[in-house]
Amino acid sequence: MAFASGKNWGTTPDASSFTSDIGSATRLATSGAFARYLTDQIIENSLMIQSGLIATDARLNNVTGVLVELPFFDSLDYVEENVDSSAKWGIGGAGRYQTQKHTASTQYGTIVTRGAAFAADMLHQYETGEDALQNISAQLSRKMNKDITSKVISQLTGLFGTALSANTLNVAAATTVTPDGSNYLNAQNVTQAKYLLGEKAGDVSVLVVHPLVAADMEARGMLVFQNSGGTVEYASNGVGVTSTQVGYFAGLRVVIDSQVPTVTPASGASGDAMGYTCYLAAPGVIRTGSQFPLLIKQSDDMLSLQDLMSVTYNRIDHVLGTSYGGDPHPENSDLADKDNWTLAYGSAQSVPLIEMVVNTPYGQTVA
Repeated sequence: MAFASGKNWGTTPDASSFTSDIGSATRLATSGAFARYLTDQIIENSLMIQSGLIATDARLNNVTGVLVELPFFDSLDYVEENVDSSAKWGIGGAGRYQTQKHTASTQYGTIVTRGAAFAADMLHQYETGEDALQNISAQLSRKMNKDITSKVISQLTGLFGTALSANTLNVAAATTVTPDGSNYLNAQNVTQAKYLLGEKAGDVSVLVVHPLVAADMEARGMLVFQNSGGTVEYASNGVGVTSTQVGYFAGLRVVIDSQVPTVTPASGASGDAMGYTCYLAAPGVIRTGSQFPLLIKQSDDMLSLQDLMSVTYNRIDHVLGTSYGGDPHPENSDLADKDNWTLAYGSAQSVPLIEMVVNTPYGQTVA
């Protein structure tokens, strides 16, 4: 079926060319096997999913509407009654127990549907020499993964602004102050952050950090003791080190993501140290699902000699215990708006998710 887009997007091979044989590419792209291949690529490239921070929840699949309602029972809270042999014991003074209710509440998660379309003129098949399936899947899956990560981080930014503000710890240096070891990611700060959850601190097992924070951990992992004139001190020594990757820190699995937010200190001036956000979480604290599978569709424009392809995905990413109340079709800016989120559970300690802001000796400064 022909589709008249009214504009020709392609002329000659250039950086925007994404296939050598666009006809073959779109045929492959619309096959069931390709859709499955692309989905697998997204999962494999997503460090958040690998870490267990995001977990698929079957209850969130194939739902209808623009918001998902997730009712839940509140924490059990009743008044204990004292019993004796009189005729007036109990809360009601009637010599009998007074029945009490176990209440329930609800929370709302937002669904987003997003995508993009591509076009290439048919001459590309004669003028380039790329493999269609490999080229499309390599570029598209990485871009989609980046966009999904950006969406989730926007959501976390909004949540920690109000709903989960009690689960935040900022140990970064204040304006005009030069950071030292107490402002960096260390075991003491991680432990303090975990215990914002009280008894639930043991549920935390994932630590998401910025690459510049990871660089500090990597360098410290190569420190050794050195005796200097009778004084024992640390010294940098990478001799014989075959792997510098930091898989765990303070018992938490480390996930490195360059999209986690940087933080400018309050009233920060030029030269002040930037803060770097870290997330501590329990596995599966973010639940995900979709109303329909990844959609890849293809058509052609006979007037402009173009082949067209669109990619559409639908998903919900919901932090259990929180509720969304903003625009039902949110942009990332809506998700990052603290006024669009509320705490559904009775206490933020029931949500095993923490935000911590630190400095790093490898960090940048305010321009």
